[in-house]
Amino acid sequence: MKVYGGARLRTDSDPVESLSGRPGLESAELNLGGLSVAICGAGLIISAAVDLTGAGQDAPALGAVGVSALLLGLVIRSRVRLPERVSPRSSLRTVGVSLMAMIIVSVIAYRATGAIVAPGEALMESTSGFTTTALTVLEDPQRLGSGVLFWRAMTQWIGGFAALATVIAILPFLGVSGPTSSKVRVPVRRTQMSAPRMNRLLGRYFALYLLLTIIGGVLYLVGGMGPFDATTYAFTTVSTGGFANHSGSFTFFDSSLLDWMGVAGMFLGGLSLAVVWSVLRGRTRAVLGSAELFVYCGLIAGATAVLALVESPGTDFASNVRISAFTATSAVSSTGHWVANWAGWAPGPQMMLLILIGVGAMSGSVGGGFRIVRAMTLFSYLARELDVQLRPRRVRVIRVGNEVIDERLMRRILGYQVLYLGTAATGFFLLALTGTDLPTALSGSISALSTNGFALGELGVGQPLSNLGRDALVVLLLLMIAGRLELYPLLDGVRAVIGWPIHRIRNRMAARGSARRSRH
Repeated sequence: MKVYGGARLRTDSDPVESLSGRPGLESAELNLGGLSVAICGAGLIISAAVDLTGAGQDAPALGAVGVSALLLGLVIRSRVRLPERVSPRSSLRTVGVSLMAMIIVSVIAYRATGAIVAPGEALMESTSGFTTTALTVLEDPQRLGSGVLFWRAMTQWIGGFAALATVIAILPFLGVSGPTSSKVRVPVRRTQMSAPRMNRLLGRYFALYLLLTIIGGVLYLVGGMGPFDATTYAFTTVSTGGFANHSGSFTFFDSSLLDWMGVAGMFLGGLSLAVVWSVLRGRTRAVLGSAELFVYCGLIAGATAVLALVESPGTDFASNVRISAFTATSAVSSTGHWVANWAGWAPGPQMMLLILIGVGAMSGSVGGGFRIVRAMTLFSYLARELDVQLRPRRVRVIRVGNEVIDERLMRRILGYQVLYLGTAATGFFLLALTGTDLPTALSGSISALSTNGFALGELGVGQPLSNLGRDALVVLLLLMIAGRLELYPLLDGVRAVIGWPIHRIRNRMAARGSARRSRH
């Protein structure tokens, strides 16, 4: 509590009165962090129940960790209140705290079951899971029990919705999410969002996310998968994660029908949920007029045609189209599932796929990458600047589809582009310093930051991370977290860590200077 002229002003660190009238703590970071731990606990309990349908050897460990996490999360939620209004900066920290809490719970679960004993490998697998990246430390996931495999898939499913919540709760306020047609937009841009409104939006999007997951599971059942594989692959497809229960991903099933079902599932994962919401509300005309949706479909179709004609990865026309469509959809949606080792293809198709991975999926989707709508905005900006250079007196606005882009939003997107490219370049430099070859460093930085995973060289399709050294794994881990958090929460955390000692030093120097002046 601070006093100014006799008036008492409450600071963020002061206790507040709870609903029962007793002093209580109010913190979005702790409250939602506790909720994240509780959700993981519930997921582990479900995984333990699934494990009982098989050998059941991991059920006791999964259940014990799950119950502990659930109780801990509920206790934190009961002791710490969610503020009535959550500021953007508090939201940034909440996202970071929640992600790290979930990763820690998963690390404990992997080690408790003995599925992954080494702490570093358990940390890497957990981070890949919650950041929905296909990179894995496991050479043969089939050796794991059904409960651990179910939890492994669930980490990506939970992480996918957590990423979606980040897009809803933070990016509209920061003004870097990019434009969306007003007829298919659900979030609104405000400086603060009330907790009840945020809960309503998240509830609406969770229902859509669950609906897409059910659709994905049904598609896989129709394609011939068993109930367990259909559920787990639906988790890792709709979340654009890419974890597979088998070392060969979709090649394990050797089914053309399942490959096409995978294409449909990955397409849904990279689709904006605002578009899905508009379709369910009958606004199909507005959706069909969405420029971003048109570009999303065009990128997949165009890349499919190029791969089928240039690379010809199959044995006949039908297999060429199928493998090309699967690979292109996996790249654009940043999923990471695969049916062919594109790391061994010609340089041209490889570079095209890396560019598609870097651009990423639609804004408002679970997918990663720079996002299509931001790229469209930048192209419109470049076209405007070129036109201004040729005809200086002409006034031209920046437009994406039918939407006119505000200059302030344009500046923020330009700033995000600089931040995104700077992060990718830094990752490339650091990976090269660890001793990886240049193709691995460059492609790995782009793919990890876009939360796709597989790349070229030592990060080739289907290769486990055991081929890389510890330093390279640390760099990849940070890139995955940065990409999944949309950069800003991680940047805020780095600034806080660096700024805290600097702030302390400045305060001490100011105090010493004040003491000297008072003595003189």
